[in-house]
Amino acid sequence: MHHNTYILLINRDKRVLETTHSTLCKAGYLVLKATDTDDALCLLNAIRIGLIICDNALRDSTGREFLTILKKDPLLLSIPFIFFVPVNDRERASEAFAIGASDFIVHPLDDKILIERIREIMPLGPGMHHDTTIQAGEDTALPETSGKVILERDDRRESERKCPLASVHIEISRDGVLWMPGQLQNINRQGIFAETSLLGKPGSVLHIKILLSDEIRILKGSIKHITFSNPQHPTGIGIEIEETQDWRDAHEMLAALMRTEDPEAMDIKDLQTDLGTHDSINTIILPYHKQKMPDPSPLLNDVGMMSEETLDVRFYHSLVGKQLGNYKAVSFIGAGTMGGVFKGWDVALERTVALKVISYKLSSHETFRNMFIKEARTISQLNHPNIAHIYYIGNMNEIIFFAMEFIHGKTLADLIKEYHNLDISRGLQYFITVCLTLDFVSKKNIIHRDVKPENIMITDKGMLKVVDFGVAKITDGRTREINSDGIVGSPLYISPDCIKGHSVDCRSDIYSLGATFYHAFSGSPPFEGKDTEDVLRKHLHENPVPLQQINPHISHGLSMIIRKMMDKEPENRYQNYQSIIDDLEPLMAGNTKFH
Repeated sequence: MHHNTYILLINRDKRVLETTHSTLCKAGYLVLKATDTDDALCLLNAIRIGLIICDNALRDSTGREFLTILKKDPLLLSIPFIFFVPVNDRERASEAFAIGASDFIVHPLDDKILIERIREIMPLGPGMHHDTTIQAGEDTALPETSGKVILERDDRRESERKCPLASVHIEISRDGVLWMPGQLQNINRQGIFAETSLLGKPGSVLHIKILLSDEIRILKGSIKHITFSNPQHPTGIGIEIEETQDWRDAHEMLAALMRTEDPEAMDIKDLQTDLGTHDSINTIILPYHKQKMPDPSPLLNDVGMMSEETLDVRFYHSLVGKQLGNYKAVSFIGAGTMGGVFKGWDVALERTVALKVISYKLSSHETFRNMFIKEARTISQLNHPNIAHIYYIGNMNEIIFFAMEFIHGKTLADLIKEYHNLDISRGLQYFITVCLTLDFVSKKNIIHRDVKPENIMITDKGMLKVVDFGVAKITDGRTREINSDGIVGSPLYISPDCIKGHSVDCRSDIYSLGATFYHAFSGSPPFEGKDTEDVLRKHLHENPVPLQQINPHISHGLSMIIRKMMDKEPENRYQNYQSIIDDLEPLMAGNTKFH
């Protein structure tokens, strides 16, 4: 084990926290302390953690909810996790193993036995202390003074050499309770310039948590100016910081880090970017005037498997355990096109709900806030058994969210991964049900624009639901809708007419639905490539390999239906969903003749 690896100890009971901290420090371990999920995630993002010891009762959530968050993060799921449970809660300890815990320790426990248990999981490595009588100090623990945490000097020097600016994380809050992640852009003596989704007027008081690789400081300041430099990125704000010794110390360290990268970057200035893409997992919104294609890595990988934690994910994690109106965000499920989805609890009606919260990147811009609200209003018009019902839309501290029906089950993408391709009979049932659902949607003059396996869910009771209307478009029902938004859709399933920027109608969704069930019946999407641009080019100019050729169990009739749905020209596709249903229903009855 590396000699600068820490134990992260999390407990809201400060007496237990201090007692256990002291015991572990005397045993020679380096120990970090936290009382809630927010602080624990900050430390996990900045410092090498080798073991987590967590009580189930945290200040803002439960240990089980916190463990669930970690197990969904590929960068954190390998850290051993021990539950610390009181002696009267031993019967529930077994639940910890079901969600990925390595072990549990019952307290109160004799110090000697406690250390023996810890050393079984995290032996002291070379360079670490072995004398159990050593006192906690600078070389063993993280002393806390006036809101800051300082690592040992060797760690500080190593951090500054290797990643000067990348090691800086900041979080911003209005009330010191709900923290939102930010990205530091520049500093001067008076304050900082940062990207953030937190809205406010000049003069508004803010709390700023600055987390360097070796230090946490809580500062107070006020908004000096606000900049909207790019409609698809967070707001830039200049924050004037109160003159305190903490700020003077922080500024000195930040200035040193900034000089390491750019000796001239010492004044607060507006953020200058020219990024034309919004990539949320695997859906793109790309304006036509931008020639550069989006980075394919987040678009073509598995959902949620990003190489590093984004500001959006930090933002979503900061909401776990918090209450938005009558709804508490219990655990983070994943991110969609316009926002993150949480398992929530309606405290008034005492029922489980799904909470959708607007994306951090989009929340500070009126266009996307309106799109998010429009999604809620769009869904509210769709009273259909195969579409999740919406209950409420609200705005809490400028965080827009809506509560809707919580769906227990799997996505079509999950089933494809599990079984490679669908059973023909079951797949045809799903196919017809989605057609019936989208036929209902199209008759409401709504185009989904993001039909894909991830947006088709099957509940535990076998009920199919079409979800995520985040980029849906409402038409006038008389003419084809001009596609003024740019390229909207998922690269693996997007229609050629969307790629070209042509006018769109239900036939664009029909193409995407054909591509979706091509994937479902074959086990692979119709087109794959070395990057996004290559995939889009194939949608425009190549025909997919005939479905029957990939899966010989597929009938010629079904193969031809999907081929017609995916014709390059909208005029040659099915013109409505009822025509598709008319051709699919005989296949369900065993008639493979294609009309």
